Amino acid sequence: MFSPDDSPLEIEVLLMPEATLIALSSVIEPLRAANRQLGRRAYRWRIVSADGQPVRTASEVAVPVTGMFDPSGTVPLVVIASYAVESTDPALVRRLARAQSRSAIGGVEAGVWLLARAGLLNGRRATTHPEDLDEFAARFPAVETVPDRFVVDGPRFTAAAASPALDLMLELVRLRQGLPLAIEIAKLFGFDRASPMAPRIGRVVSRTPPLDRAIREMDANLEDPLPVAAIARAARVSARHLQTLFRTRLGVTPYAFYQTLRLNRARQMLAETRMPALEIAAATGFTSPAAFSRAYRKQHGESPSETRARVNG
Repeated sequence: MFSPDDSPLEIEVLLMPEATLIALSSVIEPLRAANRQLGRRAYRWRIVSADGQPVRTASEVAVPVTGMFDPSGTVPLVVIASYAVESTDPALVRRLARAQSRSAIGGVEAGVWLLARAGLLNGRRATTHPEDLDEFAARFPAVETVPDRFVVDGPRFTAAAASPALDLMLELVRLRQGLPLAIEIAKLFGFDRASPMAPRIGRVVSRTPPLDRAIREMDANLEDPLPVAAIARAARVSARHLQTLFRTRLGVTPYAFYQTLRLNRARQMLAETRMPALEIAAATGFTSPAAFSRAYRKQHGESPSETRARVNG
């Protein structure tokens, strides 16, 4: 699940009573945004409940569901809970335990406690809300409790709360489709990578200031792409060092990363505007329509006209 893969991904969300709406939104909204940016359904989700009935959330808003949780399902499962987990029916915990064969299982906030009670986190690293870390560690000694915002340990993943769940979903997109798309999604939610409140859209970037400065400079100059030397000056490193940073930390050259940003923006414009493809090519730094078309097809697997026809069809 958390690996490079551009094939469609479907997840099942088990929403528990008194869960918060923000926790649910933090899981599904980044995926919706990814679909919009990609112009296709790369991510699908369905919401289920323990009994198949709508779930009354902590804010007293009832959330419709598609059915009842079935442990025999095969798609990745995300359990979202916030309050009242101690009163959860033991029968549901036993049903959760039978879901261990799923390709991936995760928990958000108090959903982590339900996974631990079901034995699904034994021998794994996991996190939960900072206020509950000590109690969680004492209650579940078979789980390696770590004070992190989110943790991915093989087929298990946990997020401490709603905001870390957003971080987690952006990390999912980053690993499956690349950092440029994760950056675009974070921007849709109004996050600035320079802000301490920003999601960690690629921890390596936040730990490497020259990379962050370089990406910001690229993002600000999509219509008139800058040479690598100019980007390196903005990043306050040599061009050679910038090349090394991109290759070792992100696995691509600065040029390839820059072009991906531009082509992502072109795809968004094709899907959301009526601007002619030739104008979109110019607006994303391509002086040759033929070069734009070739690069676009290589990046997105279809021509600009095919993207527009599919989105509008």
